[in-house]
Amino acid sequence: MILHKENTLRAESFLSSISDISQVEEEYSKPEYGSSELKQLEKYSYFIQNLMAFEKEIKDDNNVKILMERFQIYLKKIIPVKAVSLLFYNEFKRELVPIDEEDDLPMVKTMNHFNQQGIFTEIYSDKKTMTVPELESYNSDGPKLFYLIFPVYDDNKNNGILSILTSLNANSISELEKKNINMFLNLLVGKLEKLRLTEKLNETYEELQTYQAKLSNDFRLSAIGELTEGIVEDIVTPLQVISSEVDILKSDLKNSIELSQIKTQIKKINVVIGRLVKFADVNQKDVKIKPCNLNEIIKDYFHLIKSTLENANFECILDFENELPSILSHPNYIYQLLTNIFSVIKSYKTRKGGIILQTRYKSDNIILRVITTSGISDEEIKKGDNVQQNLSLSIIKNLMKKHEGKLEFDSFENSGAALVLKFPLKRKIRK
Repeated sequence: MILHKENTLRAESFLSSISDISQVEEEYSKPEYGSSELKQLEKYSYFIQNLMAFEKEIKDDNNVKILMERFQIYLKKIIPVKAVSLLFYNEFKRELVPIDEEDDLPMVKTMNHFNQQGIFTEIYSDKKTMTVPELESYNSDGPKLFYLIFPVYDDNKNNGILSILTSLNANSISELEKKNINMFLNLLVGKLEKLRLTEKLNETYEELQTYQAKLSNDFRLSAIGELTEGIVEDIVTPLQVISSEVDILKSDLKNSIELSQIKTQIKKINVVIGRLVKFADVNQKDVKIKPCNLNEIIKDYFHLIKSTLENANFECILDFENELPSILSHPNYIYQLLTNIFSVIKSYKTRKGGIILQTRYKSDNIILRVITTSGISDEEIKKGDNVQQNLSLSIIKNLMKKHEGKLEFDSFENSGAALVLKFPLKRKIRK
């Protein structure tokens, strides 16, 4: 009899062997990160988180000082920071002006010194950062400091620089940190540009309102001028006939009191017509800057509106300085100034009121001070709730700019206010 021994060894299935191989391959293909690479990834993640947080925080900020404070806080998360200054060139490209007026003055002076020496030419040509030693720290026993300078440019146009005072030298700051600072800088500059454009848009809108009001004002004055021409013709012609007849009667009736009174009243009418014609002459083509006697122009304007002021229960007093020097202007401009000043005062009028028109000469300036008992407060002027008052003030400010002068406002508690117009004697001659 033949005996067969059973083979107790079992072969591994084909499927199982394949799965083992795949596991080996997976383990073999799994990447291994060194400690330096992990740190780099952590840095990237940290930078991106800070960048997103900064963008979110500045989204609704409209204050430059707050923006710069937030910017400095986030810079300190990247490198040690002692001081920061963001500077832009002025309109003449000669001086660097800090975006925040409270910036570190020594740093601003140093950056302007570097600019005058032509040190920034290199950073604008290479579009790279620059590290410059801070000399004062090298002359002292304390830690050595450096200026880390970033160029601010747009479409190859040099706009300014970012200067960071830090304890790190050029070799201690990585390219990754520089790129991250640049990203924060781009976000900040973009936000500042948005604020600038918004402010410019608001200014343009205000100017548009001002010009619309001025156009309406000029149109009304022009209409008065056209109306005056017809009225003057209708009044002057009969007046001349009356005057001639009075002269004839006067030769026959000597020492007649009644005729003398008629003659006096005719002269008064002629004076009023003369003032009205002068005020209504608003042909802008003929407006040329010339020496003007402010006292005489105010006096003419006062006589023209005297009855209107009396009807409105306003008492008006003229307080002129004698021998007042002439200013470079035109009567039309002074009339417009006075009209809009009275418009502001009228908007705050009480039942009864008083106005003093005062002129003075002081420190090469002719000062027109309009003092009123109307309760105008500085807060109400700044609030600007009254649209008509805002437009009148805008017209006054624009006219004072033409004169290279200033408009100032003084408020006296429980006693009134004063609008002060300062006309400089030394100015350019303009048409």
